[in-house]
Amino acid sequence: MDRRTFVRSLAGVSVLAAAPRAFAQRPAGPIATVALAPLGAFPPSFLAEIEAGLRAELGVAVLLLPPSPLPRAAWYPPRRRYRAERLIDFLRPMVRAPATRVLGVTQADISTTAHGVHDWGVLGLGDLGGLGCVISTFRCRMNSPSEAQTHFRMVTTCIHEIGHTLGLEHCPDTACLMTDARGLVRTVDHTTGHLCARCRSRLGLR
Repeated sequence: MDRRTFVRSLAGVSVLAAAPRAFAQRPAGPIATVALAPLGAFPPSFLAEIEAGLRAELGVAVLLLPPSPLPRAAWYPPRRRYRAERLIDFLRPMVRAPATRVLGVTQADISTTAHGVHDWGVLGLGDLGGLGCVISTFRCRMNSPSEAQTHFRMVTTCIHEIGHTLGLEHCPDTACLMTDARGLVRTVDHTTGHLCARCRSRLGLR
C-alpha cells in the first residue's frame, strides 16, 4: 500500500479486535482509552485521521478533548519552541476515567534533551509505560514531498508515541513504526506505517 492510499484508508477503518495472545488475562475490549488533546489550533480533519489511525492499528478507544492553549510553562524562548517533557507534565492531569492515556497534538515545534543535545527538535515524545505523550506536526512537514506524506508521518508518530505509553520500546526492525527515528523524519518514511508482528504480539494484538 502506498502512502496516499494508507492515509486515505484511515477514514474508513474499523477497530481491530484485541486478542489474548500475549496477555491471556486481559479482558476483551480496547487495550486503552486515549484522550486526544489538541494544544492550540489544530485542524479537525487531522484529528479525525489520528483517531482513525489509533483505532485501526492499536484497537484503542479514543476520546476527543476540547482544545487547550499551549502552556506558557513549556515555552523555551532561546529556540522559540515548546519543551515536550513540560507539555507531557501539562497533559497528565487530563487522564480521567474512562481515559487511561493522553495524547497531546500541536502544530508548534517541540524539543527535548536527547542524543547529548540539550534542546533537540523532535516529532514526538512519550512516557514509556506511562500516561502521556505529545506529537507535533511541525517536523512532519519538513521536506515532505506531499501532503499525504505529511499526514502519514503525523499518524504513524501518534501511534508510535502511544505505543511507548503502552510499554513498547524502540524496535530493531526498521520497517516497524516503533523504530527509533533519532530525530530524522526520513526514518519514519521508510517504515511500513504498521507495528511488526513482535510488537503486535507484545500488546496482545493479532
